[in-house]
Amino acid sequence: MAVALSALEVAALVDLDEGKVRKDVEHGLFEGPRFTIGDLVYFRLVALLGLQVGVDDRKKLHGLVEAAMRRRPTPRTISLGPVTELKVGDVAAEMEAKLERFERWKAKLVEDPKILGGEPVFPKTRTAVRHVGGLLRRGVPAREVREDYPHLGDEDFEFARAYAKAYPKMGRPREAPAR
Repeated sequence: MAVALSALEVAALVDLDEGKVRKDVEHGLFEGPRFTIGDLVYFRLVALLGLQVGVDDRKKLHGLVEAAMRRRPTPRTISLGPVTELKVGDVAAEMEAKLERFERWKAKLVEDPKILGGEPVFPKTRTAVRHVGGLLRRGVPAREVREDYPHLGDEDFEFARAYAKAYPKMGRPREAPAR
């Protein structure tokens, strides 16, 4: 699957702070501002490790993940040393499946200038995706949001949160029309 993800998309999909993604770009781990599925797997592993890892070790880890992702089939594990292995195969499968589900889910969203000025909404509703995702990102419990939007499914809640993080509303708020 050929992908070109932004730093915000990567951060949203792996549940990592965008600053950590951008910091690795600054340190030269990546050539450009777009990321591949292998990069997504690398960042997911970084998020799962939950450790502070120095730049040289992150470069080494990224190289190992990148090499593993080029092999077919993707190896189940990669060795970091004599006592440490990472389950790169499981993480790669998780990220590939999540990315595929996210892309399919995004394709269903409706962007119509006649509905909320073109703001992306859930199909057959006037419910803004960023609004629901923003509520969840601000910590409103999913059960409370579900009470207000019972027509939304589990996948809508999962990905609305990621969508709101990956695609924040840009620009100034519109001015109200003169009355």
